[in-house]
Amino acid sequence: MPIKTLSQIKLIVFALCAFPSVTLANPVTVKAAEWTKVDNVKQCSEGNCNTFKNITLSANTIELGKNISVINSDTGLEIAAFQVEIIRYGRMVKMCWIGDTEAVNEGTYITVGGCKQK
Repeated sequence: MPIKTLSQIKLIVFALCAFPSVTLANPVTVKAAEWTKVDNVKQCSEGNCNTFKNITLSANTIELGKNISVINSDTGLEIAAFQVEIIRYGRMVKMCWIGDTEAVNEGTYITVGGCKQK
């Protein structure tokens, strides 16, 4: 078999294997989610962001349009409370990003692990 033909076959096989996994790696928007681990909350305003890691949430499951609260585990004070506008689900990493705005890296969003679409 000529080297050029063999190279083309290898390229086709690689493309068929690689591209579906790239598609699955991109987060998708879902209507509801549940999770087992809380990672952090990030609050952004005018390009300035603050991240809080030692937090608890008012729920371990959420739907679009529902309210959620974030509590600082060290102080017991509420860091944020908002109505969920978007839930992004990462299939391959089993993580979700729950936000108060559909804009990427704007507003307030929570990162949770062990997430699955509900």
